[in-house]
Amino acid sequence: MKFVIANPPWPGEGYGTRSNIRWPHRRGDKVLTFPIYLAYATAILKSKKLDAIGIDAIEKEWDTTRFVEEIKKINPKIVFLEISTPSIYHDLETAELIKKETNLLVALMGPHATYFHKELVENNSFIDFCIRNEFEYTIRDLCLAIKNNSPLGNILGITYRKENKVIINKSRPLIENLDEIPFPDRDDFKLENYQQSFYGGKKTALVISSRGCPYQCTFCLWPDTLYGHKHRERSAKNMVNEIELLVNNYGVDEIYFDDDSFTINKKHITDFCNEINSRNIKIPWLCMGRVNNVDGETLNLMKESGCKEIFYGFESGSQEILDHSCKNITLEQIKNAVKLTQKAGICAGGSFVFGLPKESMKTVRETIRFAKKLGANYVQFTLAAPFPGTKLYEEAKSKNLLKLNSWEDLDGTKGPIIESEFLNKNQMSGIIRKAYLSYYTSPRIIIQNLKTISDWNSFRKVMRGAFSVLSRIFYYKK
Repeated sequence: MKFVIANPPWPGEGYGTRSNIRWPHRRGDKVLTFPIYLAYATAILKSKKLDAIGIDAIEKEWDTTRFVEEIKKINPKIVFLEISTPSIYHDLETAELIKKETNLLVALMGPHATYFHKELVENNSFIDFCIRNEFEYTIRDLCLAIKNNSPLGNILGITYRKENKVIINKSRPLIENLDEIPFPDRDDFKLENYQQSFYGGKKTALVISSRGCPYQCTFCLWPDTLYGHKHRERSAKNMVNEIELLVNNYGVDEIYFDDDSFTINKKHITDFCNEINSRNIKIPWLCMGRVNNVDGETLNLMKESGCKEIFYGFESGSQEILDHSCKNITLEQIKNAVKLTQKAGICAGGSFVFGLPKESMKTVRETIRFAKKLGANYVQFTLAAPFPGTKLYEEAKSKNLLKLNSWEDLDGTKGPIIESEFLNKNQMSGIIRKAYLSYYTSPRIIIQNLKTISDWNSFRKVMRGAFSVLSRIFYYKK
């Protein structure tokens, strides 16, 4: 009995990036994130001696017809599809074609399947299950129940159909002991196929050291739909065991920690840095962090253990925008974090978002001006995306700021899809292109980036970043 866990096709212009993405979207270049949670689910099934196959149809560039043909060849008992809001119409077409061509069981998971679980099962006869929230253990229990022909009533976290009625089982508690999860499957999902523009290594591995974020940012999708607000951590020993495996078995020369924030718990950071230093593992690593929980002592220890870059969520150059989005940081903390990070010899990058409900032309100009003066090593600009499940979505709906013609409008290519209280869609159109052009044509930023080139790895990283920026400028026409 076989089981398929898949990132299904996302047909259309460019490349749809969905799995392990906090903001599912299309982009012009094929830069995909390693689908680590699908890889975890596949590894868990294999650890239970189940015949599991992991497939990333987007990485393989399969269209829907090819994907379904491959499913037919495998002939699994059930197909698990990770879906998203902007790709939902394609996802449903794929699920329906699988059912029509094979009559296999079909299960959906991801934020959209969590938020709309009842409607998806109720309105689509070809969908057998929706898996809510954190999905790995639910997939495991469902596969074991199917294999053993056991009742479904006790499986936590599933919504399904029984005798034409939608059954919503109790929710599953979050996974408390992250050390008990086997390391992600990197055989079905080849890590070399997921090298992102900000990676400096020839072969970078994406790793997760914690789950859940205790903060309440209004625009953040995962805490409210997948991994919760309770911060849970792997032990330092478990983390470094995985790094040793990646170095020795896969030839990895760089690690990227894709936690919501690697810097939440100072003890967690200290334990990890001490563990990797005690084993004398010399490998550069990158992470994401928050500007309000870094300090000079911790940053120096991180640098000593190999940290070369931290990516922060700056979000805005307007304190009013930061406060309204419940970011719980200040402009001074942003500036201080960048200075401290760079003083420790670590690259400081980050992101800004335009189009939150209090945005005005004044705050737009403030953000671009702040970004230029900040002195970060690089920045990204995005448009606010009100995904179902976020507080931003509920606020935009309640204030009639949501301007969606279809869910596909959330794919990042349609321009602004919410209005602020002060700017309509036309006024916000083109803001991302203008911000990128203004920032990256600034002589100060050009010189700053050229100064970072000291070896072949840093040159490769700058070139990757330049191509990524150009792709965004020319791809996101609106």
